[in-house]
Amino acid sequence: MITNGRHVMMKRRCGRWLGAMGLCAVLAAPALGAVLPDSERLGHAKDLIGDEQWQPAIRELKAAAADPAESSQDEVLFWLAHCQNQTRDAAAAVDTIQRLERGYPRSPWLKPARSLRIEIAQRLRRNDVLWFTAAPPPPPEAPPAPPAPPAPSAVRTPPPAAVSAVPPTPPVPPLPADPWMPERFMADTDLRIQALGSLMQTDAVRVIPMLRDIALTGHDADEARRALFMLAQSHRPEARATVVEMATSGPELVRVAAVRALGGLGGPAVSSELLRVYATANERVKYQVVLSLGQRDAVPALMHIAQSETDARLRDAAIVRLGEAGGRAELAQLYARQRASAADMKKPIIAGLFNARADDELIRLAQRETDPAVKAEILARLRLLGTPAARAYLAARPR
Repeated sequence: MITNGRHVMMKRRCGRWLGAMGLCAVLAAPALGAVLPDSERLGHAKDLIGDEQWQPAIRELKAAAADPAESSQDEVLFWLAHCQNQTRDAAAAVDTIQRLERGYPRSPWLKPARSLRIEIAQRLRRNDVLWFTAAPPPPPEAPPAPPAPPAPSAVRTPPPAAVSAVPPTPPVPPLPADPWMPERFMADTDLRIQALGSLMQTDAVRVIPMLRDIALTGHDADEARRALFMLAQSHRPEARATVVEMATSGPELVRVAAVRALGGLGGPAVSSELLRVYATANERVKYQVVLSLGQRDAVPALMHIAQSETDARLRDAAIVRLGEAGGRAELAQLYARQRASAADMKKPIIAGLFNARADDELIRLAQRETDPAVKAEILARLRLLGTPAARAYLAARPR
């Protein structure tokens, strides 16, 4: 019998194992929400998977798959396919995924299993499988209607011919189903994006417009974000230009997703591109630009926004992120330009210096500040910092 503590531990391990599988972690997340307690055999197999003992795990999972008392057969088949893939037995893994599709068409483990099949197809360079997932063929046309039966005739029908003694030709057996292709294709945007990401290296000219369309017509912001992330991973200039285009002129949710994708790109030109997006953006997109610039430690760009933005919320956000980006000298310059009565303008600068752990700058401000409330704010931040310089300054102050 499995205790609640052991069950919780297994679920946590399961999350870590899925995290090592890339996109499968995202696709399998719904399966983990309402998972039943594992059987003893399945729990043991997961422990073996956590230790990367693939062959013993395969033996345990095969035994579980053959056990009619096993209540989580679909999950067993998923983990079996995963282990078989880890041992590079692609044929067995694909066969197991097909068993899962046929036996459990509504299983929450079906989607991560199909994601695993895409990974295998990518490794084996089966671009036809990837294209089947990314752009499935249209459904076959309906067969034409049968011709109308002839009108009854007065002519007497001749008797049927005598039956030949030659035995009839046996029917040709059907070809085996393609193990790569599901018998019934179910369109899924997540899997399409994954397949298109794999095809980017070889078919970028076709892939980029398809990812762009998904970003524009997806059912939710997550789909747009994943499509734009795949575009941003490409080093092709047209892929990057597409992300910039979406950040500038797409619907609001798409623009936010594109700005996030841009923030993760390398190269000095990204900060300039984000500032160009900022110039024509609405408030929500501008705020995301500030966040992305902060993640990039883009001190000059953040300083530009802090000096030029008239919206207090956006300006203060840029100032705080400027501290996280390490702009100690820039924050000190901003503080020096504030009027003595501008307490509201000074507080975000103090917060930015605190984020930068700029104890020397904060001590200098505390020594010069005449507003009691602002000075108390600086002293509180120095106490929170607790650096040797901050403690020495606070200890030397008169009580």
